[in-house]
Amino acid sequence: MDVESKLLENILRFIRLLRNSGIKIGNQSSIDTLNSIKILKIGSRNEFYWALHSNLIYKNEDKEIFDQCFHLFWQNPKILQQMFNLLLPQIGTQKAPTTNKKQLKRISDNIQKQNKYLEKEKKDEIIFDSKMSWSNKSAFNNKDFEMMSLKEIKEAEKEIGKFLIKSKTQISRRWRRNDQSSKISTKYTIKNSVKNNGFIKLAFKERVKKFRPIVILIDISGSMESYSRIMLFFSHILMQQHKDVEIFTFGTKLTRITKFLKNKDIDDSLDKVGKFVNDWAAGTKITSSIKDFNFNWSRRILTQNQTLVLITDGLERDDSQNLDFEMNRLSLFTNNIIWLNPLLRYEKFEPKVNSIKTILRHVDKHVPIHNINSVKNLIENIF
Repeated sequence: MDVESKLLENILRFIRLLRNSGIKIGNQSSIDTLNSIKILKIGSRNEFYWALHSNLIYKNEDKEIFDQCFHLFWQNPKILQQMFNLLLPQIGTQKAPTTNKKQLKRISDNIQKQNKYLEKEKKDEIIFDSKMSWSNKSAFNNKDFEMMSLKEIKEAEKEIGKFLIKSKTQISRRWRRNDQSSKISTKYTIKNSVKNNGFIKLAFKERVKKFRPIVILIDISGSMESYSRIMLFFSHILMQQHKDVEIFTFGTKLTRITKFLKNKDIDDSLDKVGKFVNDWAAGTKITSSIKDFNFNWSRRILTQNQTLVLITDGLERDDSQNLDFEMNRLSLFTNNIIWLNPLLRYEKFEPKVNSIKTILRHVDKHVPIHNINSVKNLIENIF
């Protein structure tokens, strides 16, 4: 990994530290930050500070936390010391900003967690060969999307793009002619006899089989930010391979994005979705979003015994008193509900939160979705 890639990767780690410290940062802000670092020729610590600050901070009350995180993260000798010597030779010392002890301790704890992961990641470092193929593909396939750099996310999308999604079929009430079948078709037999002047030649028919329609609801709140793009990419692949697919996003509100993902160009599709949806990385209002779907969309699109895929961590920020009612109502309109939950990546996961317990009562399957292998398992065993 070259020095520039290492810098961009650690800027992503710094952004995660800000989020863990309580600052809300959207995907677009992260992308703008990385683009600005690539364009600007950083010559001093002050320039580097303002390049990050101008893209990541929008509220005055977040400035103090940002200053403390910046000082602790970029002064840490274990992180990017060699990179700073190469790229930022004029960076000097900076006096740490003042903050309260509790806040300082929380930020320090977050940095320690990132350092532990960084040391572990060095042991499992992925090496490229001359053909740019993965020499440790198994480790990459098991790596959590949340821990991937933007470059690795791109590689993950390419891997997922190779999957052929064979959706399960269902038998329709309609019939079609098939002479290889054993069921005699009276209609086509009579037609044949009329054409052949009374000579009877048996015709056969079979039931029409079609792919089961799918509806996908994707949580794009802050806690799901690392998984949202991958799930949108997965939804785009699904839509290109199967016609009857509906896609919705929800954070603080429900938004239908089906028309944008019909475009074969995935980058163009995601760009349009990013501009149209305006509640990225915001709070999670599962109850109100499901209520909106039940009231405005369920009777319009859940008419063919669809499979509904719910992609969320189940962490409700809204009043969840009516969540049980709305989930029960939703289950009445669908053939089955599949819940894809990234929290299942934890071996000791237990449904202790009320909203998670409530959703579990109304879903048919509860499966993890946090790395490439989990996506592959989903395609092979669920769809």
